[in-house]
Amino acid sequence: MNVPVFCDLGTTQFSAIVALLEKRHRSQRGLSDALGMSQPLVSHHLRILREAGLVTSTVCEGITVYLLGAGTLRALSERLARMTRQAEGIARGAPC
Repeated sequence: MNVPVFCDLGTTQFSAIVALLEKRHRSQRGLSDALGMSQPLVSHHLRILREAGLVTSTVCEGITVYLLGAGTLRALSERLARMTRQAEGIARGAPC
């Protein structure tokens, strides 16, 4: 995952989309309606999230639905856990 996408997740719109997709898959229109955002804006955010691997899509009964990319999230979680362990080890040492 690249840093700009990681930083973008802190924005309200990205985090709102991810929060809804944590609960269940949704269509672009479903996300747009739930968030009160225009469909083009939701589409823009979904494209960025898809390119980062955080969101995947599938067609269900003729409608494209979006869900969180479990594999990418697992890899990110493992990487963050490693980074946390390394940071804790460094913090235990003398800074100078």
